[in-house]
Amino acid sequence: MSAMKEQQKYTGVCLCGAVHFEFHLTKIKMMYRCYCSLCRKQSGAASNASTFVQAELFQWQQGEQLIQTYVKDTGFTSSFCTKCGSPVPNALAINQKVMWIPLGLIQEDFIPELELNFCVNSKTSWAETHQKLSEFDELPNMLDLENYFEINN
Repeated sequence: MSAMKEQQKYTGVCLCGAVHFEFHLTKIKMMYRCYCSLCRKQSGAASNASTFVQAELFQWQQGEQLIQTYVKDTGFTSSFCTKCGSPVPNALAINQKVMWIPLGLIQEDFIPELELNFCVNSKTSWAETHQKLSEFDELPNMLDLENYFEINN
């Protein structure tokens, strides 16, 4: 009889803290970034960063009643916290036994073994790597931000 690998609890929370969820896996092995226009609009970024989890391993802890879901005619689904607007997990339209998990909500640190990139033909030009002017360990101060705002003038 082989020993089962110990499962870790991963917890997720929306921006305002009203919606909490958890799931149990030995580790988050795969993440993906999708560059399609819908994921850009949903995330407000060049791509989303997400993973999939079997629904049986997923559980809402609080705030499920605060979730609203928007479904496009195409089936694209976006669920979000009605208090803060954070995207929150939802069951895939094509397979309700699989949960879509936005990784930015996960509180535990992890390193996935595999990163998939979807819809790279839709990637925007500004999603490519560019020369960095500066890098900050924390949020920059207002003077630094004002200098960067002037670059866009």
